[in-house]
Amino acid sequence: MKKIRNIAVFTSIRSEYGVLLPILKKIELDSQFNLELLVGGAHLLLEHGKTINEILNDGFSISHKFPFLYTDSEVSANIRSMALLQLQMGDYLIASKPDLLLVVGDRFELLSVVTAALMLGVPIAHISGGDVTEGTIDNQIRHAISKMSHIHFTGTENSRNNLLRMGEEDWRVINTGEPGIDCILEITTLKKDDLYLELGLDLSKKTVISTFHPETISNKIDSDFIKKLFNNLFVEFPDYQFLVTSSNFDSGGNEINETFIELAINNKNLVFIKSLGQKKYYSILEYADFMLGNSSSGIIEAQSFDLAVVNIGNRQKGRERNLNTIDVEVSINKIIEASLLATNYEFKDKFKFKENLYGNGNCSTKIIEFFKDLDYSKLLLKKNTFN
Repeated sequence: MKKIRNIAVFTSIRSEYGVLLPILKKIELDSQFNLELLVGGAHLLLEHGKTINEILNDGFSISHKFPFLYTDSEVSANIRSMALLQLQMGDYLIASKPDLLLVVGDRFELLSVVTAALMLGVPIAHISGGDVTEGTIDNQIRHAISKMSHIHFTGTENSRNNLLRMGEEDWRVINTGEPGIDCILEITTLKKDDLYLELGLDLSKKTVISTFHPETISNKIDSDFIKKLFNNLFVEFPDYQFLVTSSNFDSGGNEINETFIELAINNKNLVFIKSLGQKKYYSILEYADFMLGNSSSGIIEAQSFDLAVVNIGNRQKGRERNLNTIDVEVSINKIIEASLLATNYEFKDKFKFKENLYGNGNCSTKIIEFFKDLDYSKLLLKKNTFN
């Protein structure tokens, strides 16, 4: 009889949890594994929607909470947050000693998580390594996490090849696709009438779904730009309404959220929601006319809804694109031009019904099956095979 493996999974933000959800479900239902769900950061904060409640409503038990975020406006806030999280994570790992720690993506706080695991000899599995996003420090963070990790689940074959060129051993790197695609194919979306009523949207208007995160290198997308952009969009697109979800907790994110709250108060065509939750979010992607912003969701998930995306600035620069994406610089006039193209039926016909390059919905199954066949005793000793 195989040993039951304790799999620890860390999440600190709503988008991350949405990606992890199909994997969490499969781990919890499999008798070969014990799930230790680690929840912290923005999940615990009211100003970010207190999304820990969504996790609990999904029926998960939380093994440990990590209240590490400093939310003051000092430039050192993120550094202090990282230091505190590394101490908290170290204490948890020493006490719990999981067989494997699973993380996803490129959030800065993950550096603290994987550093603690590396120092304490806990093997690390990383989802979405090998991607490229040149416009933010996330790029360097993602590569650093990859080099500290022992197993890699990539979203595309190109990302897998990037990790092999970085010296990762072939058997450790598996192209699974992105797990968020699994959720899309499994979920039953809400009826449009019910959804719009709940969100306070006007059924007679076309809808744009929008999320803006700070650009952590160029910092061109700030509160002033957001205010000017949307005041122009209200004029140029009077028949549209904008549903905006909150920014993340990168430096500048709170200021962007405050700007959207102010815009929503002063204009009936903008609705600001801190967090939609996965079901409502995917439902609005089903009914929206196009997406606007700089979220990775536009790059990875929107194609599965045949939804056009206006991707602004450099935050996602270098990431592989589906045909639905229109890349545009941080310029109000250029964004308006791109938004007009996103409503064009000839443009939409180019990507309609096309397969999403980020997977076909079996990512979580591939990951679980790999965990089952894994020789855990071989994980910690890594060999470099630089190409």
